[in-house]
Amino acid sequence: MARSAAPPRGAWLVWGVGAACYFVALFHRASLGVAAPDALVRFSAGPGVLALFSALQLGVYLVLQVPSGLLADRMGPRRVITGGVVALAVGSAVFAVSGSILGGVTGRVLIGIGDAFMFTNVLRVAAQWFPADRYGRVAALTGLVGGLGQVLSTVPLTAALHGLGWMSTFLGAAVLTALLAVVAAGVIRDRPAGAVVEAAGDVGERIGRTLRLVVAQRGTKHAFWVHFVLLSQFLAITTLWGAPWLTGAQGVAGGTAGALLLVSAVGFILGSLVASQWIAGRPRRRERYTLAMSVLVVLAWVVIVAWPGVLGAPLLVVVLAVLGFGGGAAMLAFDGAREANAVHRSGAASGVVNMGGFLAAVLIQVLVGAVLEVVSVLPAVAAYRWAFVPVVVLLVVGTAGQWWCRSRPVGARRG
Repeated sequence: MARSAAPPRGAWLVWGVGAACYFVALFHRASLGVAAPDALVRFSAGPGVLALFSALQLGVYLVLQVPSGLLADRMGPRRVITGGVVALAVGSAVFAVSGSILGGVTGRVLIGIGDAFMFTNVLRVAAQWFPADRYGRVAALTGLVGGLGQVLSTVPLTAALHGLGWMSTFLGAAVLTALLAVVAAGVIRDRPAGAVVEAAGDVGERIGRTLRLVVAQRGTKHAFWVHFVLLSQFLAITTLWGAPWLTGAQGVAGGTAGALLLVSAVGFILGSLVASQWIAGRPRRRERYTLAMSVLVVLAWVVIVAWPGVLGAPLLVVVLAVLGFGGGAAMLAFDGAREANAVHRSGAASGVVNMGGFLAAVLIQVLVGAVLEVVSVLPAVAAYRWAFVPVVVLLVVGTAGQWWCRSRPVGARRG
């Protein structure tokens, strides 16, 4: 096998700053899940209102995915990433000082806006600065960096909330995020010096035509369903319902709940590492692996729903590790999307695929919150078992979609 061409000088620095922005975005995205018990008190809210916070944040993210991808292709990632980081900083500051539901919603919506412009634009940086055969690995490494952001939002954030308080913790995060925006503006470059600027299609593709071409690819559809299953179930635990479920239904103390969510975050990192080193860039292996991981996470959620009573500590750790590892495998969706689409449509393709996981995540947040409101008279263990039934249903639908859109080669191909 021929060796891959080396990336241009400075590629890792440019990508590294972009990945740092994604790291911070993941910290802000997951912070509500860890701070959920404190948020219930601060905003005097029930589970339905808390679900609204998260659903609006993820809903804004979802709506902006295609615009984010198109902006990545047309404006360039430097300006878009910098603007996104500024929105994260402002959202964190608003969330820090607010004590009303309106203020809390405003802060989370701003965080959703900033988060929406991170991942697809970092992938656009990777598409421009790295050879095509390295793209899948760099994309998976980007997911790994995001997983580290999840780690920072578990035990350290819990400790900061208990030690420094709500306002100091989130205001401090806002200040550090604003400093990162300055670094991003100064370091990130859209493409290497001297690189040929690719037109968005030789005949000036319109947005509608770009999206039709992207969605028409079988690889895009398959990647959409991979992301729909593997990322959404991870977000269900880490962005909102993990801490309330652990403390309310599993009898876990607040500090221990943060440590258990750390298990999922570490699982995400390991899943991203495995994806980047042994799966990315190998189409047949990628399809088999993502389907197997989808089935595995469905089984893990069936255990959560069907297990009578409280899960034992060893089983709880295993289940959370599986959910996190599956979330890391979701990064392979972007490897498939990039392979199926031209480089000048890579941002749009990433945006379409990213919609998969966040569409399912929004549905999960809303449905779980609605069911919890209906079954609030039940003991917490039973209430959460019923509330998580929609998660299993959505994951089964997504796994079936993934299987239906798999490749059907005429002859065997090397995986």
